[in-house]
Amino acid sequence: MADKSRRSRSEAPVCEHLSFAAKEAFKRLRTNLVMSFPEEDSSCHVIGVTSAQPSDGKSTVAINLAYSLAELGKKVLLIDADMRRPTIHTKAGVEKTPGLSDLMEGNNAVSSALKEYQSSKDDTVFDVLPGGKTPGNPSELLNSNRMSSLLSALSSAYQYIVIDLPPIGAVVDAISVSRYIDGMLVVIRENNCPRGALAECMRQLEYASVNVLGFVVNGALEGSGKKYQYGSYNYYY
Repeated sequence: MADKSRRSRSEAPVCEHLSFAAKEAFKRLRTNLVMSFPEEDSSCHVIGVTSAQPSDGKSTVAINLAYSLAELGKKVLLIDADMRRPTIHTKAGVEKTPGLSDLMEGNNAVSSALKEYQSSKDDTVFDVLPGGKTPGNPSELLNSNRMSSLLSALSSAYQYIVIDLPPIGAVVDAISVSRYIDGMLVVIRENNCPRGALAECMRQLEYASVNVLGFVVNGALEGSGKKYQYGSYNYYY
């Protein structure tokens, strides 16, 4: 990985660069998530991460969840399916292209699009499939047979696949992918997400029969009154 990528990655408050409180929050989220699946189920678990609206922090939750799962020694892949506004490549310090959109358009082999995130502090590692170039028809690509085939093929190589999806209230992309996932996490930023936006988000997920695993309340206040950006969350079945 280029030095420039490592410098930009180290400045982002993600993965090994989180505060202690934030790391513990994601470990709690990881524990609840792992326990939501049957212990005897050894198949790959595909988890979508979305929000009701932009700027609630879903991409940061997605990359930190992937990192936390990888800390357990699990084989993990993080996919940036927010192809309209991809940010995972910046947070992970990898190249944006080739990525998911390039695979969907049949322009690249899967092996050329997969990147590796290696912790700078220990041996934690997971793979990243960035968003790729911005396509003109992201909803159609995500709803295509090629997307279904790609996830099916990748599921044979990983234990967990975390997919960063666009906000439900902005576009239909997340709903298009929902039929391929085992469950969805909904990220809500405290004092940022209007009640009506969340209600509409849940209405759409319910209409599509999406299995909602829980809610991550981002930017919540700790008991001390000090605000941690990712230091606290509530998880509901």
